[in-house]
Amino acid sequence: MKKNKSHLIFKGDNLHILPKLIENYKSSVKVIYIDPPYNTQNKFTYIDKREDWEDFVKIRLEIAKDLLKEDGVIFISIDDSKFAELKKICNLIFDNKNFLGTFITKQSNRSNSKHINLIHEYIMVFAKNKSKVKPLKIKRINTEEDGKVINKLIKEIKEEFYKNKDIKLTEKILKEKIKSILLNDKRYSWLKNYNNIDSNGKIFFAKDLSTPSRPRKVSLASINLFLEPLKNRGWSSDKLILELHKNKRLFFKKERPYSIHYLEESEDNVQSILNFYSRQGTRDLELLKMGGTFDYPKPVEMIKYLISITGCKNDTVLDFFAGSGTTGQAVLEMNKLKNLGLNFILVQSEENILKSDKILMFEFENGIKINSIFDICVERISRVCNKLGIIMKNEVEIIDYE
Repeated sequence: MKKNKSHLIFKGDNLHILPKLIENYKSSVKVIYIDPPYNTQNKFTYIDKREDWEDFVKIRLEIAKDLLKEDGVIFISIDDSKFAELKKICNLIFDNKNFLGTFITKQSNRSNSKHINLIHEYIMVFAKNKSKVKPLKIKRINTEEDGKVINKLIKEIKEEFYKNKDIKLTEKILKEKIKSILLNDKRYSWLKNYNNIDSNGKIFFAKDLSTPSRPRKVSLASINLFLEPLKNRGWSSDKLILELHKNKRLFFKKERPYSIHYLEESEDNVQSILNFYSRQGTRDLELLKMGGTFDYPKPVEMIKYLISITGCKNDTVLDFFAGSGTTGQAVLEMNKLKNLGLNFILVQSEENILKSDKILMFEFENGIKINSIFDICVERISRVCNKLGIIMKNEVEIIDYE
């Protein structure tokens, strides 16, 4: 199976297609996201027995593990009905030592549950080799709560700096503002480190370049930097210091070098609670004028979030329960916005659908036949490509295994 295009969409049973992917993608996939059938009375077509579901998932995850890179990660959406079974299967296949954790996603504000108002689902996360996976991080400025505080502080300090053009005075104002923030919320104690201003009015943390190692001299004539040994600690490597100088990330205080870390780049480990709602996924399809063609699609922003926290770049993202193609849309939009060079592989069976009034109206208005979930997936990717100015036939290859 030779890869001719950037992105692949396979039509067929993923149990038949996944082994074929091994030929060219063994140990090559950085991120797998799947939303397998787990509420079987609504989503699946075999006799609803626990063993049936476990066998169905187990055989596919065994192949998926072979596709993952050593630092690859798999995200699996699940709810209470099959959470315990899935955890047992993943422990067996990936080993519990490679369990990274579980996200809880808030789906809505109300449910039809009789006893408890169940408004959440889960995303179980496993690594192929946890020791090879970097911590899953997100820029604080991109989180809802921290982002408001950080953006407000950056804006106010920049205004102060351009008003007085005095770094020392602006730094004094910055420290007072941080002190005020901390009086209201102790969670922002990490902000105390970000008490410096550069010549453009940007806030940064000056990180010490000493390390817990043997004391040594630094003699870098190329950048005119000569440092005497410290009493009980060593200096960071010459390579790092030269790289910081090249990237204009060296800051000197009392003739001692520090590395510059800007507030807007500050990161934190991701939190386990995610606020992505089912209605966001529905809205995503409505924006493509495909509202009502697919029930309960996952939100595009949620898939973008999961991909982004892995540090995925110039990598392959696989979804072998592709559904309406949310993962494909997420990859295409991330590439367009951030030039990440990601490739997607989507696998979706033909899986005929009962046509609702909305689908019949969609067919009438667009002159497009929608007979299966696969048709919805392809049409969605086509519309996303058009929206982003991508020529679909040049970038996406559709392969029929039905």
